[in-house]
Amino acid sequence: MEVSDLEEEIVDLTIIAGQSITEESIKLPAGKCVGMGVISAGADPTQIVNLSVLDGGSEVVKASDYRFSVRTNGGPWLGTLRNRSFDCNRNVTVRLASAANLAADLTIQVLFVILRD
Repeated sequence: MEVSDLEEEIVDLTIIAGQSITEESIKLPAGKCVGMGVISAGADPTQIVNLSVLDGGSEVVKASDYRFSVRTNGGPWLGTLRNRSFDCNRNVTVRLASAANLAADLTIQVLFVILRD
């Protein structure tokens, strides 16, 4: 796999203090998602905040705490991301949700790495 075969798409999500959910739609280009990475701004909340990717209400990426998708250190760049393998070329909804309202704003940026067809 060459770097020139990869495309990146980014979506920003913010749960505002006093709320528990946010979601954004994004068009992922033709290809296969081979990795996801997350960075957050500010202090991380003490509760579980699930990140999921949905297509028409069906989970493409099962909900799990967003910190599982935070980049790791060391190794090749793609190897520092959370491995994924799902077909793209569709609109998806990226959801960030907690069981309880957050005490402070939480902003994350989600990176999708797509291996083009």
